[in-house]
Amino acid sequence: MKITNSILAERFGKHSQTQVKPLNTGNVVIYTRVSTKEQADNNMSLETQRKAIEEYAQKRGLKIIAVFGGTYESAKTDGRKEFKRMLDFIKGCKGQVSQILVYSLDRFSRTGGGAIKLVSDLREKQGIEVFAITQPTDTANPSGRLHQSIQFLFSEFDNQQRRQRVITGMTEKFKQGYWVVRPPQGYDIISVNGQKSIVVNEEGKKIKKAFEWKAAGMKNEEIIARLNKMGVNMYKQQLHKILVNPFYSGLIAHGMLNGEVVEGKHEPMISRELFLKVNNIISESTRFGVPHKMENDNLPLKVFLKCSECGEPLTGYYMKKKKLYYYKCRTKGCKFHKNAKQLNDEFTEYLSKYTLKQKMMKLYRFHLEHILYDSSKDNMEIEKVLKQKLAEIDRKIFNIGEEHYALREMSKENFEKYQKKYDEERRKILNDLAKISNPISDFAEAISKISETTLKAFKIWADGGATVKEKAQKLIFPEGLVYNRKKGAFLTTEINPYFELIPLLEKVSGGNGKGTTPFLKKQFLLAEREGFEPPVPLRVQQFSRLPHSTALPSLRYFAISNQPMANSFYFNEVQK
Repeated sequence: MKITNSILAERFGKHSQTQVKPLNTGNVVIYTRVSTKEQADNNMSLETQRKAIEEYAQKRGLKIIAVFGGTYESAKTDGRKEFKRMLDFIKGCKGQVSQILVYSLDRFSRTGGGAIKLVSDLREKQGIEVFAITQPTDTANPSGRLHQSIQFLFSEFDNQQRRQRVITGMTEKFKQGYWVVRPPQGYDIISVNGQKSIVVNEEGKKIKKAFEWKAAGMKNEEIIARLNKMGVNMYKQQLHKILVNPFYSGLIAHGMLNGEVVEGKHEPMISRELFLKVNNIISESTRFGVPHKMENDNLPLKVFLKCSECGEPLTGYYMKKKKLYYYKCRTKGCKFHKNAKQLNDEFTEYLSKYTLKQKMMKLYRFHLEHILYDSSKDNMEIEKVLKQKLAEIDRKIFNIGEEHYALREMSKENFEKYQKKYDEERRKILNDLAKISNPISDFAEAISKISETTLKAFKIWADGGATVKEKAQKLIFPEGLVYNRKKGAFLTTEINPYFELIPLLEKVSGGNGKGTTPFLKKQFLLAEREGFEPPVPLRVQQFSRLPHSTALPSLRYFAISNQPMANSFYFNEVQK
């Protein structure tokens, strides 16, 4: 037998493991696409594309087995629904489809390098060609494939140019104070005499209350529950997104502004001061670092109490075997576990120190009245000075704007330099104003609410559910408590001074049965005095926290802190 090359090739020849031969089944699929409705109405309509492709297939005897697209899909990415459905269909056919027919290559994809890789994979791994009937190219040779790749790159370049033009226009509009994208929840776009404006809608009026409730100290869970009852669907992440969005205070902050914040032309839902106050509360609350979980009446002290060994907030759990709740430290290896009922009872006993006794009421109200009077007087002065500084800064901002834009006496560089400096000063002043702004009605009302709450603090906590307990805890101990497990003692760095006043007065009075003190010599400010007209009720301009003081007997002369006190909202809510 004569050994020939064909025999050798048949027996010993090797074939490429990666190269796939082009399919020639005569079966094709069609893909049509437009980006927008406007595009669908011109010569590039879906019907025009499909009709031209069908005519091409009919002339060449190709069988159309499926049609995809036929809708508005952007070609900026290859994650389109119809596009992916087409690729999945082809993969499922297992070698039955030989071509994807499109009107033009930019209808297939505008992703440049991504499109080049995709058609290359289809050709080399599945033997399928992408063919544009208006841009016929033979991709069986390198020059044809190069030509097709260049067309994909030009499509991407055209996309980038369009995108740049749109971004430039939108950025300029943002800088002018116009919001050019969809407004956030609570706003509608209306048109009056051809002029579009963004205004607060009915839902927005309800969302406004969320800011007010948050500023008053209400927890997110309760705010969400109240909004849902009012017909506003809300969830935790959505509420947070709303509360931190400066758009609601009349400002515009967008990624296109590259960190700049400008005054918006739209209707503000809330004041700038209220927005800053809410965001101060949010930023301060993150110090606990523990995600909130559903309230449990058996574990009201979780998160509120911290471990003395590692400083981490305590959490809790239920032991099914013993049918008991326990507090535990969340730090691995800390090994702190304590029966929840025992720890709750210890806290109840500790709380009795800060519950006002009826016999001390007259002495307490006397000092409280003078504290409120002095604190409001000092804070009114602080507020007056801050508002004067704010007016001065606004005047400077106006002047540099006039010099730069109107008189052309200031360069752009100097204008931007001073504008940034004044904006920072203005932001700081507004922040300080937000901290001290917290009005209540009058002294008599404030004294009544505070006295009633301090008198019933023990009962409120003991009888209330988890939500009420947490409010009472936060009111009395704003920074929470540290539990020393070795000594079984509670430690704190901060106590609401209106509660801290109680044990101090007990000490001053010496624990006598009448609850009197030799320092109680002056008359109540609100009392009528013989021979004088009754004084006009004094109004408290704000309700700030007061720091610690052990300077006895001058309890009425408390200095003023910059931190906002848990306000009258709590004195109302805790008593409910």
